[in-house]
Amino acid sequence: MTWFAFWLILHILGAFVAFGPSFSFGLIVATSRKEPQHARFALHVIETISKRMTFPIAVLVPLFGVALIYTAPGHIDLWKSEWLIISIVLYMGAFFFGLFVQLPAEAKMLAAMDALPPGPPPEGTGGPPPHIAAMGKRLQLGGIYMSLSVVVILVLMVWRPGNWQGIC
Repeated sequence: MTWFAFWLILHILGAFVAFGPSFSFGLIVATSRKEPQHARFALHVIETISKRMTFPIAVLVPLFGVALIYTAPGHIDLWKSEWLIISIVLYMGAFFFGLFVQLPAEAKMLAAMDALPPGPPPEGTGGPPPHIAAMGKRLQLGGIYMSLSVVVILVLMVWRPGNWQGIC
């Protein structure tokens, strides 16, 4: 096995493990909306996955990518690979948005939910309190932005427009 193959495997596995579970966050939230008594637990699950798996591994993925650039057969000229530059910019934007906006918003919403009395919302209230619903909407929009970024990056990494040489 070459060093390039080693780093490629780590890069792909890292991306898969870091970002794969985050695509299920919407399903977790949708389920908790149907069973509001489990909403705190659902948010705890999302926050735990984010803090203990997604973000720690998301730090490693670009490092594996740098190793790929340096060990690639032939030569990868970063500044002539627009697809790679766009991917890097998108990744940095999504990563720092997640770190400095999404994670603190999750913590704030979790604290607000922990301050509520236990159990589902009282009958006839129409769901969660307005401030929690607003936080949930912002988290949802942030999650959509980050998920779309991951999908665009994935497409760019596989398609590599303008590069017809192939990786393997």
